[in-house]
Amino acid sequence: MGRIVISGASGDLGHRVTDLLLATDPDAELTLVTRTPEKLRQGGGKQRLRVCRGDYRDAGSLDAAYSGGEILFLISGLNLGRRVSEHRNAISAAQRAGIRHIVYTSVGGVQPNNPALSSQDHCQTELDLRASGLTYTILRNSLYSEIVSNVLVAPGVETGLLKQATGDGFIAPVAKSDVAGSAATCLLQNERHAGAVYEITGSELLNFHDIAEIGTEVHHAPIKYAPVSAEERLAFYDSVGIPRTYDPDMPPSADGHMWASDELISAEVAIAEGYQAVMSHHVKHITGQEPVSLRSVMERCKSLRYDEIGAQVS
Repeated sequence: MGRIVISGASGDLGHRVTDLLLATDPDAELTLVTRTPEKLRQGGGKQRLRVCRGDYRDAGSLDAAYSGGEILFLISGLNLGRRVSEHRNAISAAQRAGIRHIVYTSVGGVQPNNPALSSQDHCQTELDLRASGLTYTILRNSLYSEIVSNVLVAPGVETGLLKQATGDGFIAPVAKSDVAGSAATCLLQNERHAGAVYEITGSELLNFHDIAEIGTEVHHAPIKYAPVSAEERLAFYDSVGIPRTYDPDMPPSADGHMWASDELISAEVAIAEGYQAVMSHHVKHITGQEPVSLRSVMERCKSLRYDEIGAQVS
């Protein structure tokens, strides 16, 4: 499979993809790169795992971490507005290290006019990848089904309302397991997927009226979708203490994630304006398996907090 570098390896997706690669080949040569190497297990037994510190903000650390790699799994950073420069550091380090192929995690619905702030960052990184001279595979991941299930729908069980600034827009939520499976396959079969841009989605195009109905049936509690304005959503996020702008040093939210309202609201507006109304069969094309449905994810995860959802559950 070649020498694979997983950059951003201590996060949930990094863990999942690492486990899938090792399940395929316990002798795989993997380099796990993270700002927090203490969170990762060192290679033991037959597992040839190299754990390195690497920070997208520190180009020198990436040079050392990517050394000897052939294929890079570039898991996008979280620094809204600073991702572009950080990803450029990673791409440049990959060039210097002699990496020949990058698999990159982008976001669904990327195009220049998409109002989602994260989409704007990813759009530029996609352009940078195309100009890099390296071969690449771009995975445009739709909104995680687990976020829809446990961050958006679950609070509506008590209130009876699902409030979003998403209008009547549609999305095709995708399970984390399908994102990880698609990424692992593209890393293992990188030549087959060279130059591809995939929309990694579920198999159902749903609006939030549909999602509220699924939530009602799964939780056996009435949940109604109530569209609200972006201003109302901002006031809500302010009221629960979510910061307006992402800061890498800010404390995580109650569900274990680092949310910022500017990115969240712009993503909701993008759904309302139709930019996320994308559904593909790319998961099956890549993995040979049908994607997991939102209903299935909701059934499996309904009793958990978002940060409690592990690979064995979802």
